[in-house]
Amino acid sequence: MKVFKNKDFMILWLGQNISKLGTTLYDIALMWYMYKKTGSSIALGLSVLCFTVPSVLIAPLAGVFADRFDKKKIIINTDILSGIIMLVFSYFIFVDKYPIYILYIFMILSSMVTAVFNPAISSSIPVIVKEEDLKDANTLNQMSSQITNILGPVLAGILISFMNIGLLFCINGLSFLICAITESFIVIPKVIIETSTNGIGSQFKEGLKYIASDKPLLYLVMAGGVIINFFLAPLSIYETILSTKILNVGSTGYGMMNSAISAGALLGALLIMANIFNDKYKMTVIGLCIEGIAVAFLGLVPNYYVALLSEAILGVGVAMASVGISTLYQTLIPKDKMGRVMALVSTLCSVSVPLGTLLGSIIIAYMPLNIILIISGVFILVTGFLLIPLLRIKTNNISLDSALK
Repeated sequence: MKVFKNKDFMILWLGQNISKLGTTLYDIALMWYMYKKTGSSIALGLSVLCFTVPSVLIAPLAGVFADRFDKKKIIINTDILSGIIMLVFSYFIFVDKYPIYILYIFMILSSMVTAVFNPAISSSIPVIVKEEDLKDANTLNQMSSQITNILGPVLAGILISFMNIGLLFCINGLSFLICAITESFIVIPKVIIETSTNGIGSQFKEGLKYIASDKPLLYLVMAGGVIINFFLAPLSIYETILSTKILNVGSTGYGMMNSAISAGALLGALLIMANIFNDKYKMTVIGLCIEGIAVAFLGLVPNYYVALLSEAILGVGVAMASVGISTLYQTLIPKDKMGRVMALVSTLCSVSVPLGTLLGSIIIAYMPLNIILIISGVFILVTGFLLIPLLRIKTNNISLDSALK
């Protein structure tokens, strides 16, 4: 792949993988430590809120910053801040004498910094990678993420068993600082934007108007992002009940089902990398349809081995849809609006996750799980089919809106 010859992207990719591994260790260690310290599921719920709420509130404005200011400086400075926050956090873990709200403060600070970092990094990739190489770049990101998802929890479990948990926080902090050093060698071309005297609030509204005015893009965001996230969000709840009450395979079986998704996603990324799937439009539609079929099969056939196969197939679909949708966003959104638009997309998708999880946790009390899975799968499948009109858009270097005029 040509993307391997792109020095700037490979440095960025390497740094991000180091950071992702550190963050995976931190996420697992934090949940383990919080439950061990408090023994409360409510404390874990508050931890999740500390992760998600600041990100949802800050992300849209952070996207405007990513478009207005130097992306490289934002990336480096936020990684340095994240590193400092994690190292100070690790000190408190080592000391282990502090009120619980201190933990929540550090979680909120970390979430706020990450919310500023994400739009800058996501809007940088289309700038440093040529359009024809974006699929390969996204596939490489998807593949490395799945490897981290498979190995990270195992490594975290091993380290937690014989190491002071504060060291995992420290490792995460050091990973951010290493990223900041590697990122200093990256060259991110500045995007020429129209001279504007509008303030940050006005530019935020411009991002909203852009999504609303481009109806095909809006539909891609709603169908390929919000709706799919809504129906897949409660899947972990369904899997827990499926493994314990229906399949009777316990926590080990539940873990294997989750690993099957990651393994399937890794296989999907490898298939894309092998150029078996080249067209980003077809990849998106087929990926969503595969997701729908896999979820429905979880409900249709109550068998553990069928469930493992369904989860693996679901992972393949997730990889295809994720790479396809990411590439579509990167090619269809103007580079000078990439930060704010992608931040808004991320916010919409993030909001749909807790809503879907809440509805799923409620409806499970009134409806058999197999029916819920079948209905969810059908909705996802239909959503995939409804995106078929996007297959007609085959032109390059123009927006979706202008392509359909």
